[in-house]
Amino acid sequence: MDNMRGRNPSRARGTAAVEMAFVLPILLLLVMGAIEYGWLLHNVQQVTNAARQGARIASLPDGGASSRAQETMVKLLSEAKLPTTPPPTIEPCSIDVGGGVTVPGVRVQISVSTEGLLLINAPSLLPVPDTIKATVTMAKES
Repeated sequence: MDNMRGRNPSRARGTAAVEMAFVLPILLLLVMGAIEYGWLLHNVQQVTNAARQGARIASLPDGGASSRAQETMVKLLSEAKLPTTPPPTIEPCSIDVGGGVTVPGVRVQISVSTEGLLLINAPSLLPVPDTIKATVTMAKES
């Protein structure tokens, strides 16, 4: 019984060090993965906001709305330090509002490569998409 109470404290420290050596890499991978995915979601939100703003401008009734929308989207992507190639696309479309009725609309699409955007850039450890895509469809104002 005395032998159990008088254990060597250095042995307990050694056990803690071995346990930490096993747990620390897994913990770091989880933390870095959370940071990486948070950064990726931030970039997805930037691309979506640029597409939404471009669609709002492109849906205006005046004739120069499409070129202004293109400029605005490129500016927003550049400010967010996201690549602007390929450039965003703006195309007319028809939107079905139900009951066989369609209204003219505009569809904006943005595609951004994730290459160079990632923080730790370890695609073998974390599955990430190759591109971030956003598509917004909005009815034209009349």
